[in-house]
Amino acid sequence: MHRPEIPPADPDTVPLAEGAAAGRPARAEWQGLPAGRAANLAPRLLDEVELKAWARLRRMRGPGEQRALLLALLLTPGSARERQAFVEECHGVMTAEGGRRLVQTLPAAARLSALEAVLAQCAESPLAERQALLMAVRRVMCADGRVRPLDRLALLLVRHRFNGPAPLHRGGARDAGELAGLPLAMRQAIAGLSAYLARLVPAADPHAVVGAAGAAWHRAVVLSVWGPAPHPPACQVPAPDALVKGLRTLQTLDWMRRPMLARAWVEAAQPGVDLSLDGAEALRLACGLLDTPMPPELARHFNQLPDHG
Repeated sequence: MHRPEIPPADPDTVPLAEGAAAGRPARAEWQGLPAGRAANLAPRLLDEVELKAWARLRRMRGPGEQRALLLALLLTPGSARERQAFVEECHGVMTAEGGRRLVQTLPAAARLSALEAVLAQCAESPLAERQALLMAVRRVMCADGRVRPLDRLALLLVRHRFNGPAPLHRGGARDAGELAGLPLAMRQAIAGLSAYLARLVPAADPHAVVGAAGAAWHRAVVLSVWGPAPHPPACQVPAPDALVKGLRTLQTLDWMRRPMLARAWVEAAQPGVDLSLDGAEALRLACGLLDTPMPPELARHFNQLPDHG
């Protein structure tokens, strides 16, 4: 069933300052995992304490509780201002702080799985509630005046889920087996989104917007899409409004090519370079924005949480 769409006065296009990689703690490090190699290992199974925490979180469905859980899952570790904004947004929700602490119990590799589960519940809310929750998400994320690249992708995913998936385009049979046959505008949109992802894939560079490894990854993706066409674009990170515009173009990509693009992203990240947890999360969020499943090579970086109903 089609849900009423959130109006296009798009808060995601406002150019907020984006935090440098060195100034914001990576979630892998926050959870005691090395930022580089940890995500390339298959995540361990959740232990008994973590499973109990998730079971309790899944039972929190009272008034305001889903709102509190969504905001808790999007908090930047160590940000006092975001924490204060969370407290203000959850005023009157008695279980909000307990829920936040339970969220902290989950391993880093389970947080996006938890976010997607909570988002699915929140997306069923009436339009007015979804609008209010989207603004609350934005206020919490922006409380310290910065939005990390990963935060922006998550904010876009929240909005996308709240609007509901767009109808899939079947496309035609011509060149259906490759990305190089796409129109120029679509290939440029892929290059632009990939340039944004290169800030995190395979890993963020603390000294540059896009490091050498990210630029090499972007080039591999672009060459797989450009094929023999001349003048493949350089790695130029799009501004927030251009990022949103490019995403809207990509969300018209036919359903057969979306998994192909996801595989191209993952395959370009594999040869000899470790994929960080933030990099894996960026690719997972990008797959979510295109309503396409993660390739198995990417899915193995994450804990899958049991469904407690």
